[in-house]
Amino acid sequence: MSSSSTTTNSPSRALRIGIIGFGPFAQFLLKTKTKQCHQLQATSRTDHSRLCARMGIAFFSDVGEFLESGNDVIMICKSILSPSEVLKTIPFHRLRRPNLFVDALSVKEYPRASLLQVVPEDSDILCTHPMFGPESGKDGWEGLNFMYERVRVRDHETCSSCLQIFKKEALNLGNHWKHLRDAGCLKCPARNSISSQLGANSSPTQSAGSWQKWMSTQQI
Repeated sequence: MSSSSTTTNSPSRALRIGIIGFGPFAQFLLKTKTKQCHQLQATSRTDHSRLCARMGIAFFSDVGEFLESGNDVIMICKSILSPSEVLKTIPFHRLRRPNLFVDALSVKEYPRASLLQVVPEDSDILCTHPMFGPESGKDGWEGLNFMYERVRVRDHETCSSCLQIFKKEALNLGNHWKHLRDAGCLKCPARNSISSQLGANSSPTQSAGSWQKWMSTQQI
């Protein structure tokens, strides 16, 4: 089955989700994942062990041990301003089995290309673009916009279960990354990145003039 024919309507299952980076946006997302009873763990250069303990999340100070801990999904919640530098710190050789890697803060071609270069070939890649943040999503996610692209997916069950996390919160999910790439919307300067737009109601791609029209007519 091709990735384009796979929808997010498949039944979801509980996932073991690992988070690389535990800043405000990661903490914001994890509250929903915890509510949906997924098993969560995190790693970060900053010691967030006490905060994770309060949230019921396992914390790993060593990223290698984190990679060996049997995640189904690994979400990268780091700034996209220097994606290659972030990815260089991940010892992918410590993975014990294939994982689904999810870039949670990317709206650019460069991070996507960087993931394709370094993520092991037997692991999958899902790029996402939440068009909201801790401020705009503080009262719930219903009706907010979320874009994604199945960049390289063979384990469709795990990918669909991951996307169901967002669909269950009544987000508008759109798989229109290629359209935006072709329109040049994904090549804007880093200052327009989602990491600099947390809490903003406007989309970094709205300046291109086409994003809202496409989301309203072609959302899945």
